[in-house]
Amino acid sequence: MISYKLYAITDRSWLAENESLAEAVEDAILGGATIIQLREKHLDYNELRELALSVQKVCQKYKVPFIINDNVELAAEIDADGVHVGQSDTSVEKARKILGPDKIVGATAKTVEQAKTAEAQGADYLGSGAVFGTTTKLDAKFMTMELLKEITASVNIPVVAIGGITAENVGKLRGSQIAGPAVVSGIFAKKNKCRAAQNIISNFFGRPVIQCITNHVTVNSVANMVLACGASPIMAHNIREVAEVQENAAGLLLNLGATDDYEAMKIAYAKALELGHPVVIDPVGVSAIGFRRSFLAELLEIGSPSCIRGNYAEIRAIYENRMTATGLEAYETVHESGKLNEGATDIEEAALKLAERLCCIVVASGEKDIITDGNTVVYAESGHPMQKSLTGSGCMLSAAIISEIARNADSFGILQNAVMTCRRLGDAAAAAAEQIIKEEKGIFSFQSLWFDLI
Repeated sequence: MISYKLYAITDRSWLAENESLAEAVEDAILGGATIIQLREKHLDYNELRELALSVQKVCQKYKVPFIINDNVELAAEIDADGVHVGQSDTSVEKARKILGPDKIVGATAKTVEQAKTAEAQGADYLGSGAVFGTTTKLDAKFMTMELLKEITASVNIPVVAIGGITAENVGKLRGSQIAGPAVVSGIFAKKNKCRAAQNIISNFFGRPVIQCITNHVTVNSVANMVLACGASPIMAHNIREVAEVQENAAGLLLNLGATDDYEAMKIAYAKALELGHPVVIDPVGVSAIGFRRSFLAELLEIGSPSCIRGNYAEIRAIYENRMTATGLEAYETVHESGKLNEGATDIEEAALKLAERLCCIVVASGEKDIITDGNTVVYAESGHPMQKSLTGSGCMLSAAIISEIARNADSFGILQNAVMTCRRLGDAAAAAAEQIIKEEKGIFSFQSLWFDLI
C-alpha cells in the first residue's frame, strides 16, 4: 500500500553548493518522506535521465516510490514507479495507457470538477494547492482551506496538499482530510533535510507517545533521543501505572538494565502485546549476567517483541543462552589467540537464526549494524568508534528505533524502520565525530553535536 504521509518534491535550486540531489533525497527519506517526486524543469532529456537514475537508486534502496513529474516517456524508459501530470501535461488516461495498470499515476486538481475527472480517468492520487502560496510556481493561485476540504470530500482517492508547506505552517492543514503534505522548499531548502521532514510529519500527524522503562544511568539521554526522533517519551515504570500508560501510548521500550522494574516490565509488555503496540527490547547485560538472561526468557514466554536490539555479545548470549562477555560493554570473552571462545556462533548467523526463532527483527550493533527479520539481512556500516566512549549509545539507538517504528508504522515495515534508523544515527555520528576531531573537542561535545545532527 502506498503511503502519502510525506510527499517530497525535489528542486535542486535550493541545494547547497556541492550537495547532490541523491544525498538530499536520502536525507529526506531518513526523516520520513514516504514518496519522492523528481521535478526538475530546466534539464534536457539526457541530463534529466541521468539525474533520475541517481535518485531512483536511492529510492529503491529504501523501498520508497519514485515518481517523475510530467515526463511519461522517461518514467516508462527507466521503469519509475509512476508519474505525476498537471492539467496542461499528458492526460491521466494517456499516462495510464503508456505505463500500464500497476504504476502510480497522480494528477493535479485545483477544482472539484478536475478532481472528479482525474479520478474517473484512473488517477491514483491528487495533488491540490497552492495552500500557502509557493515560490516554485510563480503562476500558482492560492487555494482556500474550504476548497481543499471540498476536493478531498469529492473523491475516494488520496489527496496531498502542496504549496508553501513548512514545519511551521503544516499544522494548519489538520482537519482537511488530506493524506499528507507535499513539500518542496520546506525540505530541500533546509540544511538538515532529515530533521525538516521529521518535523513536518510530527507537526501534522502529532508525536506518538513512547513508554520507556529504562535504566537510570541513561534515562535522560533516552528521553532526549525519543524527542529528537519526533516522538514523545513518558518514563513510567511503577507497577501501578504502567498498564494504564501503555493503553494511551504508541510503543514500548524495555531496557533490561532497569533491574528494579522487572515486574513493571512484565505488566507493560503484556499490555503492549495485547494492544498490538510495537515493542523494542534492549537486552543490556544479558551477555554477562544470568539473572538478566533468565528474565528475558520470562518476557519471551509472554510473546515476541517487534525488535530486539543489542550489541554482538548480547545477541550471541541470547541465541546461545550463555555468558559471552565479562562486563556490560561489548567486550566479548576471547581466547589468548584473540579469537572468540570455542563454539561462538558467527554474529550474522546468530542474529539471523534468532530473528527466525523469535519471529521478530533483530539488530546486532557493532562495527557494522546487522539488521535481520530471519530472512533478509541488511547492514548499516556508518557510525564512528567515538560512540563507544559515550555512555548509553546503544540505549539511545534502541530508543530511536522504537520511536521510528511507532512514528512510521503506517509507512514503513519494522525491518525498514530499523535499517533507516541505524543508518541515520550512524551517519550523524560519523559527521559529528569528524567535526569534533577536527576541532580537537571531547566526548561531551560529540554527544551534543550528534543530537544536533539527528
